[in-house]
Amino acid sequence: MDNKRINTIAKEFNISQPAAKKYINMTEDEIQSLDQPRNYKKRKTIMDDYLNIIYKMMQDGISDDIIYYYIQHKGYIDNLNSLRKYIYLIEKNNFPNRKANFYYPIKTVYPEDIIVIKRNNLLKYLLTMNPKIEKDKIIHEHIEIIKEKYPVVDKVKEIFHSFHSILMGDDPNKIDEFIENYQESEIESFCEGIKKDITPVKNAISYDESSGFVEGNNNKFKLIKRILYGRAKLVNLEMKCKLAFLFRLPDFNILDLI
Repeated sequence: MDNKRINTIAKEFNISQPAAKKYINMTEDEIQSLDQPRNYKKRKTIMDDYLNIIYKMMQDGISDDIIYYYIQHKGYIDNLNSLRKYIYLIEKNNFPNRKANFYYPIKTVYPEDIIVIKRNNLLKYLLTMNPKIEKDKIIHEHIEIIKEKYPVVDKVKEIFHSFHSILMGDDPNKIDEFIENYQESEIESFCEGIKKDITPVKNAISYDESSGFVEGNNNKFKLIKRILYGRAKLVNLEMKCKLAFLFRLPDFNILDLI
């Protein structure tokens, strides 16, 4: 079948031309296999633990607002917009006659005498090694109280500083000691990952050479490719790359790219 006929069929069934070509060229066995549904493995999501709760509360006539805040009370800490969307989809797919009664959630406001320290800020405080970067003063004032309340904070700091000192040092054999000390701890999977790439890790410790320059240029290439993808063609991609990397050369002339 010629391309013109395939294009006509694709438009008729509102599918892409490659898809139409694929379906036309299918064998008899491939066509029959379409009748058998594939058993795709269901991916576990953070919302799986709250599905039954949301469904039961909707069945009992509880408003969406109360469901929204109750799920947070039960331990949900992920993206709140995703939670709202999930509640909406359960309602749409299972309770078509239920009237939506969700109002924009009220922003959480803490009393003035309450000090809020977020986990990401605490991690930034613990893992920042550059002395030129000023650390959070509020966290610094309360770090001892935090450590007393949450002993894991001290452990995170100890593990990170230990690994950082080895990586920035010049003795590659110390990485073996690190793996031996922590391979049965909470970072077991991290240690297993190091074992798989132990030679590159030891080389990074032993040698002063770094692949940072190459990786930086790779990132720049990929960024340019994403900007131009699908509309500027290879000729313009080549010119854009040359313009990004060659303009510093003393004999560079932009007229050469025209």
